[in-house]
Amino acid sequence: MLNEQDKQQLDSEMQAFRSWWAGDQSRPFVLKRQQNYCVCRILFPNWLTDLRFNLRFATMRIIGLLPSSTLKICFYRLMGVRIGKDVYIAPGVFIDAFYPRLIEIEDDSFLGMGCHLLAHEYTSDFFRAGRVRIGKGSVIGGWSTIRCGVTIGKRVTTGFGSVVVNDVPDGLTVGGIPARPLKSVKEGS
Repeated sequence: MLNEQDKQQLDSEMQAFRSWWAGDQSRPFVLKRQQNYCVCRILFPNWLTDLRFNLRFATMRIIGLLPSSTLKICFYRLMGVRIGKDVYIAPGVFIDAFYPRLIEIEDDSFLGMGCHLLAHEYTSDFFRAGRVRIGKGSVIGGWSTIRCGVTIGKRVTTGFGSVVVNDVPDGLTVGGIPARPLKSVKEGS
């Protein structure tokens, strides 16, 4: 049972989350975890919200199993993912089912097999949600993970199995855990 102070804190955090969600989401939303209640009370305030998430999660997983990149792109767009032209999505790609509308993939990008685009994260200290942008002509290497709130610039390559936790400027190749610059693409080449 929540005391009056906890109820006020919960209401305040719910309002902050709603305001962020209704805004432009240009900055990640971060909630410090509370001792007396779970952040799930904010994300799933009622059974209908919980049901919608579970249906969306199941749908996104089924879409991910489709063999055709063209079909996946069509269905991901219906789920709210912003996807440009001439994008390829390899088998096994995981696009965050919590907030698919926070994912943006620009033209001519390639998502390698088994990569993950995460629009939220939950740790022992905080909950964080944020927009993920993959710039035009970028390649996300197989089994790479892109953290919520990260922007990948244009013509960026992430190496196989990389974990990208910070923004990556245009034209870089990054790799490792956490991903670090490996080389730069010169303009015009």
